[in-house]
Amino acid sequence: MLTFNSELTLVTCAFDGEIDLLRDNSNFPNVKAMGIGNLEQAVQVFDYLTQNPNIKQIVFLGSCGVYPWSQFQIKDIVSPDAVYANEIAASLGFAKQLPMDPLFYPLQNDPTFPNGVCNAPTCITLHELNDPPESSWKEFAIENLELFGLAKVANLFKIPITAYLVVTNRVGPNGSFEWQSNWREFSNHLQNTFLKL
Repeated sequence: MLTFNSELTLVTCAFDGEIDLLRDNSNFPNVKAMGIGNLEQAVQVFDYLTQNPNIKQIVFLGSCGVYPWSQFQIKDIVSPDAVYANEIAASLGFAKQLPMDPLFYPLQNDPTFPNGVCNAPTCITLHELNDPPESSWKEFAIENLELFGLAKVANLFKIPITAYLVVTNRVGPNGSFEWQSNWREFSNHLQNTFLKL
């Protein structure tokens, strides 16, 4: 189990509903939602770290969808060990993937929870996926929309990230509906689990 110095740790997420229980608990003074999507997350985190040079660790709490070939189930909590930003449209030949350098960022996973590789594209995947669209996708277990942008900025500041993601939905055409039905209950579960660590 990892431990975090609350004074030196930024606890972040996409939107307020994912950290409201932590903010009410007040164990962590640096708790702030940084926005939905890789770009918004990156811009907000960069601004926060620039203004708060005392931050030495980042914890990200969020939701994720699970790819059909992954072993994870709805409501599982995953602490990923790497994050990529591959676009499904490029893998299906409808678009061209922009070059990424580096292709992925390592994360400091918490060994208390199962790990896996997260994919953080810029768009929600609505395509029906039964199998990986190409071989490079076989290692992807889950999909989240903020983690790559956050990792890119944290890497610039040389700050490690530990992410805790709760599986709210299956990736595909019904993913957004499933997410809407599950996020509140599962976010409470994730936040309460984190507070017990």
